[in-house]
Order: sequence, then structure tokens, then C-alpha cells
Amino acid sequence: MKRMIVLETERLLLRPFKKSEAALVVSNSRQPSVAIAMSDMVLADEKAGLDWIRMIRRSADLKRPCQILAVELKEEKKCVGIIGVIPQSKIQGEMEILFSIADPYQNRGFATEACEKIIEWFFSLGKHTYLCAIVKTDNTSSQRVIEKCGFDFVETREIMYDGEPTMFKYYRLYSS
Repeated sequence: MKRMIVLETERLLLRPFKKSEAALVVSNSRQPSVAIAMSDMVLADEKAGLDWIRMIRRSADLKRPCQILAVELKEEKKCVGIIGVIPQSKIQGEMEILFSIADPYQNRGFATEACEKIIEWFFSLGKHTYLCAIVKTDNTSSQRVIEKCGFDFVETREIMYDGEPTMFKYYRLYSS
């Protein structure tokens, strides 16, 4: 069985990162809104980008399922972000959705489109009854995406992040 998946929407291809995209991954990780919202994913240099790509390719697992994929604009054939589902250690290993879109490509619905597709794939496997999301309380853009995708707000939680206690909104989406 393949460890990595490829998903397609009208405008997007959700696919494994290519090793040749290491510099782009680093650049996207440093976009101002991405760096603020996901500071633990900011990469220092191209070597760190390549190491990150190798790590996510090794950790891909269809049995859990654990996937982090590139968000590629089909028309431009350009990677503009990431989408994934992972077991999140900060919330006792619950399966979490994660996403980011580079600043110049935000507010065009790409994050919502990518999230809807990976959610559909995730629940089609029949292995989990819910998926969660944690979003910093000041990240209203990501909160809107999560809510558009049907997640319900459960509670605000204090979670250790970058070595500091940080407030997050915790959401859940149950399979139908």
C-alpha cells in the first residue's frame, strides 16, 4: 500500500512535497501570517527544509492516518501551502487537521478547499469518529476556515507552545 496520497479538487492538487521544493517550503514557512500562527514550523534554511520534507515523507502512514501534503495550484503548478492530518501530541495524540497558505495566496478559498478535501479523505477511511483542530485564539482567519468546514468550537485550552503557555481554541468535527 502506498504511504503517501494524492488528492485533487477543482483548483488544487494535494500531493507529497518534492525534495526540489525545499527552498520554497522555507520561504512559505517564513510568510508573516504563517510564521505567527505556526511558529513551530518556521524553517531556518534550505537544509532544514529538505530535512523537514524527508521527515514528513517518512512519517506518512495510512494506518493512523498521518499525512502532510503540499497544496499545489493546478493551473500554475506551484506549491502555495501545506495541508495535513496528524496525531497531535499537544492534545493527547488526537488526530488534528493542520494547514497554511502562503500570504500572497490567502483569502481566495484555497485553505477551505484543501481542508474540505482532506477531511473527506480522512473520514472515508472509517478509522476515526472525529477530527480536531487547535487554533491560536488570535488567529481569526484559521478559525473562519475551520468553522466553514463544519468544525464545532468545544472550548478554549491553554497549551504549551514554543515553551510558553498559549491559549488555543479547540474544535471537533464528527464523521457523519
